[in-house]
Amino acid sequence: MRKNREPKKISAITISQSLFLTLKYFLQNRLFSYASACSFNFLFSFIPVFTMIIIILVRILHASPDAVSSILMSIPELERYFNPESAVEKIQSFQTFSSFEFIAVAFIFWMARRFFASISDSMQNIFHEQAERKALINQIFTLLIEVTIICTVSVFFFLYLSLKTITTLPFFLRFSQLSFIFNSVLSTNFVQLIPNIVIFIAIVIIYKLMAGTKPATFLCISAGFFCTLSFWIFRFIIHLFLNVSQYNLIYGVLSNVILTLMDIFFFFTFFLFFAQYIFTYQFFNELLLGELYLLPTDQKRLSPYSLKRMLFIRPDYFLASGSESIKVRSGETIFNMGDSGNDAYYVSKGSVKIFSENPEDYTIVHRGEFFGETACIMSQPRKFTAQAVIDAEIVKIDSETFTFLLHQNHDAAKKVLKQISPFI
Repeated sequence: MRKNREPKKISAITISQSLFLTLKYFLQNRLFSYASACSFNFLFSFIPVFTMIIIILVRILHASPDAVSSILMSIPELERYFNPESAVEKIQSFQTFSSFEFIAVAFIFWMARRFFASISDSMQNIFHEQAERKALINQIFTLLIEVTIICTVSVFFFLYLSLKTITTLPFFLRFSQLSFIFNSVLSTNFVQLIPNIVIFIAIVIIYKLMAGTKPATFLCISAGFFCTLSFWIFRFIIHLFLNVSQYNLIYGVLSNVILTLMDIFFFFTFFLFFAQYIFTYQFFNELLLGELYLLPTDQKRLSPYSLKRMLFIRPDYFLASGSESIKVRSGETIFNMGDSGNDAYYVSKGSVKIFSENPEDYTIVHRGEFFGETACIMSQPRKFTAQAVIDAEIVKIDSETFTFLLHQNHDAAKKVLKQISPFI
């Protein structure tokens, strides 16, 4: 019996397994419905959020109203919902911060809270088994996330406006070396990129703070980048084939509304998909172990069960994560009847014969199957002997990991209960 501790490289099979698990739990968690709820609440909260940002810029940060209007007017999407120039003008008309304004700001936050609460519920639905929060704490946390994102966006706009104002001073115009600031950083094209940057920052903040499982910052940044990139590729393709400019006024307005709704829905679909991928990445070992334990037997070819078996029968990442892999030769004994049983075993290659006192009365465990889990769970001596039929590779799974699987996977727990019920 030889131990094989060499880690294997991440393969295409591992990537396919992670995508399969992400899609499986995406559908299982009904995230399409949550994406629809987030889309509706976004439309409901869009104007209050931007109104709050304008209030912070004009009233608190004292940004130039004309500059704020010019920046907001350069974002075409905003004009579909409200007139930014008119909003800035009305906010500026208030001379003092009265109690009415305080109530208005509180009401705006309350309206916007619905959107952030729907995002919080979506994230809670994805990570609920690993990060449960009490209702009051969750409400406070949602409010803090809302304030953080609004303030972040406001400061981002303020810094951009400040830079634009400073670089127009005569002192800076004398330096031709700074022309790149006017041609790139302060150009109209960059202004149109601001929504993408803001979306990316907001996604990363939400992934990092709302997951509750403390995902790595690099993982959140990567997921946020691919979420933003996927959405804008999708949006580019959709708008490339669906050109609404050829329609008349009525159909053009309706088409724009439909495209806007489609954009918002698919954005939140991508957002929740990559949030689910973060969960899959963080707990990939446990999720993969559950799929291995519930791996269907080799049945009809090209059936859904056989395809799933083909996908998960090679646990490359599971072996690479440090699990103990044992190579046994034909006729070699893995454990004897009466030995202490603290581990379960997965047959990665080859096959194993299971027998008790009579060697003629045996069962063959093939590749893709488990054995020894009964003694592992019940902490009892082995009730049979395990012997390799042909050269095999066995993955040893400790009792702590296997018990964690049973707590997290109800189907795996049912399977174990069926096996240990005769002994109970």
